[in-house]
Amino acid sequence: MTSVEQLDATIVETRTITLAGAQQGITAALRKAEELGARVAVVVLDVGGHVQALARMDGAVAVATSVAQNKASTALVVRTPTNEFAEAIKQDSVLVSSLASQPGMALFSGGLPLVSEGTPVGAIGVSGGMGDEDLIVARAGAAAIV
Repeated sequence: MTSVEQLDATIVETRTITLAGAQQGITAALRKAEELGARVAVVVLDVGGHVQALARMDGAVAVATSVAQNKASTALVVRTPTNEFAEAIKQDSVLVSSLASQPGMALFSGGLPLVSEGTPVGAIGVSGGMGDEDLIVARAGAAAIV
């Protein structure tokens, strides 16, 4: 095997959300939040977990931004919507307690992984709404991206 072939065997190409895609998601999410009368923060992460775009609506509480980022981060790491993940683990109180104490984890609704052609490309998180509003807004944002 040549050195180029060895290098190719140790490198993987990664797909990720673009800034333009993240901005599309933010715009769609904010539009849905306006329809619902919710004041939210929306965060889109790239596949590496870095903030690609974010917005906090006028009137949204300041903490909503960090909570939205935690929701997106959790969805990206567990590769499932945060509400579904929280539901799946709720019977294991030790696991819930352990995960809830980890920095950047959010075990409630509003975080969605972004998947394109079966490959994770990022995540979206929404915080600040009431009831199911965060999830509804996140779904609108995700639909505009993938």
